[in-house]
Amino acid sequence: MIPLLLYVAVSSEMDSLQANVGQCDRRAVNPAFMGEAGRRSRFLLDAYRDQETIVAERLVLADRRRAQREGVAVSVDEDRKLKLQEAALDDRQKALNDRRMLEGYRENTMDSLRQFYLINCPVGEDKKK
Repeated sequence: MIPLLLYVAVSSEMDSLQANVGQCDRRAVNPAFMGEAGRRSRFLLDAYRDQETIVAERLVLADRRRAQREGVAVSVDEDRKLKLQEAALDDRQKALNDRRMLEGYRENTMDSLRQFYLINCPVGEDKKK
C-alpha cells in the first residue's frame, strides 16, 4: 500500500513541474517528460500484478464459499475467517482502484503540461535564464 505522503510528494512535484513549464525551463521539464513512458509502464505492470493476485485470492474464496453452499459444514470461526478475508480483499481492491484513479489524474496532468509546453515554449527559447 502506498502511503499518503507519497501522494503529497507527487502533488508537490506536479506543482513544481507546472511552474517550470510556465517558465519554459527546458532543463527542468525534459527529464520529467522523458521518464514518463517508463513510469507509466512500471505503474501498469505493478497494478496488473496486484489485480492478478486479488483475482486469484477471490477465486480461492469463491471456491470455499461454493463448497459451503453445497453442504460442506463450516464452523462459525471458519465463516468469520472467510468474511474477514473477503473484507480484506475488498479493501485491497478499493485501494488499487484509488491508485489507478490517482494515476489517471497524474497522467492527464502530465499530458496537459506537456501539451502546454509544446505549444507555448518554442524550441531553442528558454524564458528562464
